[in-house]
Amino acid sequence: MKINWLRVLGGGFLIEVVLAVVLIGGFAAAGVDLANGVSTVSAVIIGVGCFVGAFIVVAWLARGLERQRAWNGLLMGVVATLLYVGLISGSGQMATALAAYGPVTFVIVNGMRLLGALLGGIAVDRRSGAPAAPEVAATRGR
Repeated sequence: MKINWLRVLGGGFLIEVVLAVVLIGGFAAAGVDLANGVSTVSAVIIGVGCFVGAFIVVAWLARGLERQRAWNGLLMGVVATLLYVGLISGSGQMATALAAYGPVTFVIVNGMRLLGALLGGIAVDRRSGAPAAPEVAATRGR
């Protein structure tokens, strides 16, 4: 299994930068104050934004990989999620985030980032015609 760690770490960071710029900037431009709580509509927008942002970044970065695009994509999503959770935990805002979203919504929104990253890698695999997993049977007996 070949993991391109530099691309995984950079991709995870890029996912978070894109999400911060697009989502925070979009809500600020619309005059929505998320500090007072996250409405259902805002949570849906954030979830879709996390999915689409991760999908696009991974699809762009995974084009340069020869194999294991889905696995690398999922790891980019994990890095992005760990960065987000680390930032809100490190700044003492975890309780505020959980209260604003609700625990279930918080997990679902962050899961959408992971799902988008995974499916971005799978989409690039399918477009390139490369197999999603290397041939195991061909390497046995060598």
